[in-house]
Amino acid sequence: MPSHIVIADASTVIGLLRIDSLILLENLYQSIEITSIVNNEINVELPDWISINDSYNDSVFKTLVPSLDEGEASSIALALEYKDVLLIIDEKKGRRQAKEMGIRITGLVGIIIQAKKKGHINSGKEKLEALKEEGFHLSEKVYSLALSKMGEN
Repeated sequence: MPSHIVIADASTVIGLLRIDSLILLENLYQSIEITSIVNNEINVELPDWISINDSYNDSVFKTLVPSLDEGEASSIALALEYKDVLLIIDEKKGRRQAKEMGIRITGLVGIIIQAKKKGHINSGKEKLEALKEEGFHLSEKVYSLALSKMGEN
């Protein structure tokens, strides 16, 4: 069990659900926390290893909402409540804001890279292709870099 908290924004969970790979989060992190707002955005019944945690500072949340959507804002606000935390977030604005606030981040592509490196999947390229087919935006630069990191050039 990791010693740190892992918090996910909706896009990662939705992306993994769409390619039938949500189990990768459990394989990598054992448990994930999301906020109620994120849970409402996902809008499906989730496994019990994903828990809802709304113990974030509402004032911090409200300062983030003008520039971010509520799910991202609540996820960042929750991440700020912990010292050792990993936030899984994909939207550029949210990633930039989280980094500026000193939060360690990864995204959906990072999850796939880690899953490949740890032997949870045979082909990262197949997962990335499936995400693209589901409408997940992936620049050619990020795609190529991910393939390189997974040794699948």
